[in-house]
Amino acid sequence: MSGGLILSLASGERFLVNGVLLENGDKPSKIRVADADARVLRCGDAIKPAEVTTPVKRVYFAIQLFISGDLEPEVALGALLRECEELSKVFEPINPNWIPTLVEMVKRRNYYSALCHLKPIMKIEEELLKRAEITASDLEAA
Repeated sequence: MSGGLILSLASGERFLVNGVLLENGDKPSKIRVADADARVLRCGDAIKPAEVTTPVKRVYFAIQLFISGDLEPEVALGALLRECEELSKVFEPINPNWIPTLVEMVKRRNYYSALCHLKPIMKIEEELLKRAEITASDLEAA
């Protein structure tokens, strides 16, 4: 299998392609999505609305909605790019390429890659928020 997005799927794993829910059979398998414009989302990678509690998760969720077809990029792209601009201010000292790379992925409608790109950034955001919380509680105790 060469070219396109290759998904390694567990048995029974669910995923969306262009808004259609698909489920893998009884055995693990690989599937190649040859169409570069296909919108792909593993259900296991999806986050629920109640989990959207941080700026990075808001961006992730918006991209997830682009993939599922529940939000049209033409309607929300401007707001998403403004959110990315704010994120860039936070993450530039850590890695100046993270958010610009994300923006390029989104502009190219490479949404699956954008979600994959955001996963480690979400973990770093979580760590930064924990550190900020500890610092705030230390200040309150002093």
